[in-house]
Amino acid sequence: MIRPSPWPELARLARFVRASDSLTDTLAAWTGRGLAVEVMNRVDGVCPDPLVADSLALYDGARVQDRVVLMRCGDVVVAAARSWVAADSPALTPAVRKELRSGADLGDLLRSQSHRRVSVQVTATRKRATGDLTTPVLAVQARLDVGGTPVAWCDETIFEAVFANDGRTARRGPLRIAA
Repeated sequence: MIRPSPWPELARLARFVRASDSLTDTLAAWTGRGLAVEVMNRVDGVCPDPLVADSLALYDGARVQDRVVLMRCGDVVVAAARSWVAADSPALTPAVRKELRSGADLGDLLRSQSHRRVSVQVTATRKRATGDLTTPVLAVQARLDVGGTPVAWCDETIFEAVFANDGRTARRGPLRIAA
């Protein structure tokens, strides 16, 4: 028997995140406002964790770009992500590889490619709202593929701020995403 979620809006957001090709676009639609993506840290030439290396089908000794970003709606952080990008992947165009090294937004760059976001795991970290906008509510692991080739692994955290109803961030109500 399937029990109803104690927090139906979180369950609904989790379904949208699981099905999306862009976390940023999904959260922007959910909040009803655009999101600003701020690159907090970017390091080239990092030796990836074995899980990341396996997920990206990297050869031994391959290096990745490690990026940390915050996603803001207004002045409030609604999500954070850490990505490991196979910046030298032949699946990426030379222009995209060059832009990655300049610190350009990963999502924006991959829009020009034939990319697909594969949500590997979406986990609710809370059963009910806490009232603290900084509380993580969803933990997401996703892989980004270009032309069927894995090019990035992302660990994403969505905060309770995405549900805020204070006019600074999100709105409550039905999510309408244009097809």
